[in-house]
Amino acid sequence: MKSLPNTSNCVLELSDNWLTIWFDRPEKRNALSKGLINDIELTLLSVYENQLIRGIIFRGKGDVFCAGADLNEMKNISSLGSEARDLAIEMSERIGNLFKTISKAPQITVAAVHGAAIAGAFGIACATDFLITTSKAKYSLTETKIGLTPAQIAPYVINRLGFTNARKLMILGTLFDGEKAFKIGMADYLADTNDEFEQNIIDLKTEVNKCAPNAVSITKKIILDNYAVISKNAAELFADSIVNGEGIEGLNSFFEKRKPNWSL
Repeated sequence: MKSLPNTSNCVLELSDNWLTIWFDRPEKRNALSKGLINDIELTLLSVYENQLIRGIIFRGKGDVFCAGADLNEMKNISSLGSEARDLAIEMSERIGNLFKTISKAPQITVAAVHGAAIAGAFGIACATDFLITTSKAKYSLTETKIGLTPAQIAPYVINRLGFTNARKLMILGTLFDGEKAFKIGMADYLADTNDEFEQNIIDLKTEVNKCAPNAVSITKKIILDNYAVISKNAAELFADSIVNGEGIEGLNSFFEKRKPNWSL
């Protein structure tokens, strides 16, 4: 088996032909920095052709699954004047490519979510094949509340939740828990305790291991061929929002711990 890459922002754990990618930035709530995104993509691409690996699980170190994109990076971009839009497009395409790489992995992919899965992390949860959640996990697409748009995330949310639920959650940015995620069909498995959470992971592994890996890969390709994600268009829409006055105000209000000027 080809060796796994060296990573500095996530911990890789290979056991019984399953790879777990642990987001390892707990001091930053496992935010999706450029470095973490690169580590995840490099890892996924390194095992892309390896049918010995039956599945890939995404987990977060510490109390949070992932707080979404690194808002410090966004704030820095929004302040760069004429360069801001191009850099925002680059950042958005990077995140969009991450979702695409996860969704197109030939192995089964699983998001095992405890704590918070916000914004971009919500996208990861929707891009994977299966979502295992604790009842107390928290989910929200917070973009519109800080003047941004979940452009790259939208196709995956619609695909996972259907148009009506996706529209409501993307527009309103509602915060909800794992129990609600299971109720609306976003999550596939629900756990009330840590032991039950770990058992759900074991049970899913057992079910996946009964399936032929090449057949799984082909079936996933058939499914994915039926919907398209246009990352470039989404990146331009996101970039327009981040350099717009609302995007700048929203990011400033977040870091200044105040309401944005449109909030009544």
